[in-house]
Amino acid sequence: MMTEGEAMGDEPEEGLVFHEGTRLTDLKIKQNLSIDYPRLEPLHHLKIEWMFQFYKIRSTWNNGHWITLAVGCLAVIFSGWDFGIGELASGGDYYSVGINPSDEDSGFRNLPAAPFILTLMTLGLWAIFLLRLWSIYPLMRSQAVSMYVALLAAEFSQFWAHGYDPQFPFGYVGFAFAVALVGLILVIFVCFILQRAVIETRDLHVEEKHWHPDPRQVDIAMRDHSLLAWSVGLISYCVLVIIHSWAGAHYVAVRQPDAITGWWLLKFIHLISGLIMVWLIMVVLWYPQIMLGSADITIESDRSRQVGRTQSSEKKSAQPSRPGKCPDCGAETPVKMRANGEISAACAIDGCNGSATPGEKCSVCGTRISSRIICLACNCSAPVGNHFSDDEAW
Repeated sequence: MMTEGEAMGDEPEEGLVFHEGTRLTDLKIKQNLSIDYPRLEPLHHLKIEWMFQFYKIRSTWNNGHWITLAVGCLAVIFSGWDFGIGELASGGDYYSVGINPSDEDSGFRNLPAAPFILTLMTLGLWAIFLLRLWSIYPLMRSQAVSMYVALLAAEFSQFWAHGYDPQFPFGYVGFAFAVALVGLILVIFVCFILQRAVIETRDLHVEEKHWHPDPRQVDIAMRDHSLLAWSVGLISYCVLVIIHSWAGAHYVAVRQPDAITGWWLLKFIHLISGLIMVWLIMVVLWYPQIMLGSADITIESDRSRQVGRTQSSEKKSAQPSRPGKCPDCGAETPVKMRANGEISAACAIDGCNGSATPGEKCSVCGTRISSRIICLACNCSAPVGNHFSDDEAW
C-alpha cells in the first residue's frame, strides 16, 4: 500500500512536493501481460504513472485547484447548453448570418438578449479559467496559452468547414476538408512544440539537479521524472479538442434538428469531451509545474534556449571574460563568463579544444556540453551556476 508524506504548511513549495514522499520508482504492481508479452511493457509503466499522478493529485491539489476545475467545467456547460433559452435546441435563425453590427440582417444584430448574455458569460468563464491557470501554474503560463490556441484553432477550422459543408465530413466538400486539415495541423504543431519544450526542460532539470557519478542513479532520476503518462494526456487532449469542436460545429450546423434522429448525441459528445478536455488541461499543466516548479528554469525547448543565448551574446563587451571557480576548492575551472553574462564551457572530450554554452553542442566535435562542470583539481561536480558568485551567475 502506497502512502504519501503529509505536506507541511498550507501551500508547500512547488517542486518540493514532487521530490518528497513516495517517488515514481517506489511504486510496484504486478506484471501479468507485460511478462508474457514484452511489447506491452509500456502499458505497465503507463498504469504505474497514472497511479502516481492520482496519489500526487490527492496530496497536492487544494481548494484552488478544484475551484479552477469547476470554473472550466462551467465554461464548457455554458458553451454547449442553452438552459431553456432555445437558441441551440431550435437550431436558431439560420437566415440571419454574420457578425457585422452595421448589417441589419446579420446574425449579430438579430441575436436575442438572453443568448447574447449567455455568450458573454461563457467568454467570461473561459477568461477566468485561463487567469486561474496562470495563477496556480505560473511556470506553465505560455503553455496554458498554447493549449487555448490549439482549442481555438480546432473550433475555428471546424466552424469554417461546416460553413461550406453543414454535413462535414459526410458532404465530401473538398474545401471543407482542406480547412479542417489546416486546423488539425495547427493543433498537432502547437501540442508538439509544447511537448518538446517540457521534455527538453525536464532533461535539463535532471542533468542539473539530479546528477550523480553513478549512471544508474541518473537513470533512476530520469525514471522518476518520466513523462509517458503526461505525453499520453497531451495527445488525448489533441484528439479531444478535434472531437469536441466537430461535435459542437456539427450540432449547430444542422438545419432541421427535429428531423434528425440522435441529434442529442452530438450535444452529449460535445459536453462530455469538453469536460474531459478541461480535466486534461489541468493535469497537463499541473504535472510539469510540481516537477520543475522549484527550479530556476523556464519551460522552453533547447532550440529556443539556444536562440535566446545567441541573441544575448551578440551584445559584446570590451571587458574580458572571467573564469569560473570550483565551489569546493576554489580552483579555476574550464568555464568562463563574458561581461554580458553568457557562460562558455570547454568540451570535456579528450583532444577537443572546442567550447559552447552549457546545454548546447560543442563548436568542434558536436558533443553536448554538460550543465555540470567537473573541477580538474578536486574532481568535484557542480552545476555551472555554482562556479560563479551569486551576483555573476546567470
